[in-house]
Amino acid sequence: MSNHATRILVHWGTSDEVEDISRYVAGGYHPVKLGDILKSNTVHYRILHKLGRGSFATVWLARTLGDTYSSPDRLVALKICVADTNADHEIEVHSRLPPTEGQHVLPILHKFSLHGPNGTHVIIVYDVLGSITDTPDLIRKQARQICRQIVQGVAFLHNHGVTHGDIHTGNIGIRLPTLEKHSEDDILNYFGPPEISPILTRQPLPQADALPPYLTPSIPLACYFKERDALFAESSLQVEIIDLGSAQTVDEFPCLSCTPAAVCAPEIMFKRVALKTNGLATFASDIWSLACTLYEIVFGTRTFYSAFPNDSLLVDMARLCGEIPLEWSTYWESIPQLKCLNGTISQTTADVNWKSQLDYFERNQATGDNLAQFIELLRDMLKMDPVTRPSAVEVLRHPWFSAEDGSLRKDMAS
Repeated sequence: MSNHATRILVHWGTSDEVEDISRYVAGGYHPVKLGDILKSNTVHYRILHKLGRGSFATVWLARTLGDTYSSPDRLVALKICVADTNADHEIEVHSRLPPTEGQHVLPILHKFSLHGPNGTHVIIVYDVLGSITDTPDLIRKQARQICRQIVQGVAFLHNHGVTHGDIHTGNIGIRLPTLEKHSEDDILNYFGPPEISPILTRQPLPQADALPPYLTPSIPLACYFKERDALFAESSLQVEIIDLGSAQTVDEFPCLSCTPAAVCAPEIMFKRVALKTNGLATFASDIWSLACTLYEIVFGTRTFYSAFPNDSLLVDMARLCGEIPLEWSTYWESIPQLKCLNGTISQTTADVNWKSQLDYFERNQATGDNLAQFIELLRDMLKMDPVTRPSAVEVLRHPWFSAEDGSLRKDMAS
């Protein structure tokens, strides 16, 4: 991003609930305000509220106004990508996949480009989803079913030569099948007037329209459905994997991983910490991230809490797996804080730690799921050596999934 280092000084600071204002520069975010109408060749979209934001896009709830590719006047999600990202890549990855209905990977409905003050932005249109992080109680009640759907989605991607590269709970959405039964007024009134952060810069900017007039916090749409829609709250949830912006296909020139530290595989994390380089996302690194995601869904807590690459995260990984990989040894011996841990990391201590976790969760979990079997699955997936991790299809065949009902075999055969 050409002007990413530009410091924009404003009179009022912004909260962590909104995007970084410094990204509203050439090559960055497109400025959006509620009520804006964005136009493609065939459809007009009216912005109603914000659904989310990330490093490379903001996501908005919108209503179509005159639509030729689906039923007119419907609610959709618009992903407005930053101008300097290769957003066409995500679209190309989707084009490699066969129709994804029932495969738990969210398909694209429509795409178009928008020319704005910060550049040309690709806009991708999707169905509106809720976030699994907004309804943890509902998720926990259906944890095994939801975990199975996520694994099915990863298996679908891997079977078609696609590495996701960014699997975590923030990239898992919940289907909202009764969305169109709820009026725009009901949804917006439920959340009330947004607590916007007005933007008033301390000095004039070269291009004032590069900034929106205010920043808008996201709404937890799934919370509305949990409270206002008994059918949603009581039915079987359907989830979708989203955001293929970091995905790679097997025939592409490989790109470096952007997997968040808390779900990043150890072979990549070691390079970030010790070598100050990065690694490539692979099917095996997806399996590590997938295991961390399943752990969080079932137990309601994270496997690792570090948000940044550091020695402590390497220690946590080694303790979890019960080993220090041979390729880590030179670096490990060079750091006194790590070297002093030699002799304390072993399979025996890892077994004890996992048993302690199992005892804790069995005492405190309301679910009747076989947690011992689930932890066995996790330990298979969380292997230090990527070669020894199971494939996504092998994960699906684990007894923890098939124990729930007979639908797994039907799903795998379809």
